[in-house]
Amino acid sequence: MAILRKITNRCFRTLFLTAIGCLLISNSAIAHHAFAGVFDMNTMTEVEGEVTSVIWRNPHIRFSILDADGVSWDIESNSVSILSRMDIPSDIIGVGDSIRVAGYGAINGSNAMWVNNMLLDNGQEVVLRPGVARVWTGEKVGNENTWLAGGSEIEEGETESTSIFRVWSTHFTSDDRSLWADSYPLTEASKAALAKFDPYNSPIANCEPKGMIWLMEQPYPIEFVEADGKILFYLEEYDSVRTIYMNGQLPQSAEHSLLGHSNGYWEDGSLVVTTTQINYPYFNSIGLMQSEAINLLERFTPSANGRRLDYTVVIDDPAMFTEAVMLDKAWIWRPGEVVNPYKCARSE
Repeated sequence: MAILRKITNRCFRTLFLTAIGCLLISNSAIAHHAFAGVFDMNTMTEVEGEVTSVIWRNPHIRFSILDADGVSWDIESNSVSILSRMDIPSDIIGVGDSIRVAGYGAINGSNAMWVNNMLLDNGQEVVLRPGVARVWTGEKVGNENTWLAGGSEIEEGETESTSIFRVWSTHFTSDDRSLWADSYPLTEASKAALAKFDPYNSPIANCEPKGMIWLMEQPYPIEFVEADGKILFYLEEYDSVRTIYMNGQLPQSAEHSLLGHSNGYWEDGSLVVTTTQINYPYFNSIGLMQSEAINLLERFTPSANGRRLDYTVVIDDPAMFTEAVMLDKAWIWRPGEVVNPYKCARSE
C-alpha cells in the first residue's frame, strides 16, 4: 500500500492554525467559523478601549472592547483549558477595565480580532498563548512552562516504564504537536468540496463535538485506562471518551458514530487500533470532507524511557484520497497532569 508521508518541518503559521482549530466569534457577522482564511495573520493590529463584556469559557474566551471612536470590537483568544494551565485567572479582566490588545483582524473587514497579547491598565502584559513573543515591556502575567516543558523520564526502579496507561500531555510549540500534513493526494471530489469551503461556517459551532479523525489533533491532555477487557481513551476536548475493544471483542454493529468503532491489540509494545464505522463528515477545519468508508489504522508507542508517546495513523478513504495517507504526532509525560473537565458552553 502506497503511503504519503507527512512533511514534518512545519512553519509557525501551520502550527498556529492547527493549535487552535476552529474559533468562535461572539455577536458578530462572523459567528462560528474555522480559523483558516478568517484572520489576517500577516498584519498585527492594536486596539485600546474599555471592556464591555467578558465570556470566560471553552472552547474560547471572548470579550468586547469599546474604543475611543465608539467602535465595538469582538475579541477572541485561546481556550480556558489552555489559559488555566498558564495560571491566567478568569478575573484578569472585567467590565469597565481599560486594556490594549494586539492581534489579527478579520479578513472580511468586520470588527473582530484574534488576540494573543493583552496589556492591562497597570502595565502588566498577559500573553494568551504559549510560545508567543511579548509585544510590550513590563511585568508578564502567567506561566507557560506547563505547555513548553519537555517530558519527564521514568525514574530508575519505577515499574511499567513503557506503560501507555497514564496521562499524556502536549509540548505546545514542538513539531510533534501537530497531526496534519502540508498537502494531501486529493480526489477530484475532495478538490471540489475544498473549493466550496466557507471558513465562516464552522461544523463545531456551539460546542458541537468533533469526531474522528479530527478529534486527535486536540492539544489537551489524554489518558488511557484499562476497564473490563477494554481500554478507555479519554481526550479532554469536548469531554470525549473512545472505547477500544481489545483482541477482537468489538461488538457487531451496523451503526456508525462520530468516534467509530475501535478494536485494538498489542504488538511489540505498541497499542495498535483499527477504527471503522465513522460517520463524522469532516476531516479537519479547513474544508476537507471524509466518507463513511474511511478506515483508520492507529499505533500508539511509548518510548523506552517513558518520556514520550508516539502516534501514527494510516488513513484509507478512497472517496477523499487517491492513496492512503500517514499522519503522526506525539505526546509527552509530565507527572501531575490530569484530564480536566472541558465544560464547553454554548453561546446564548
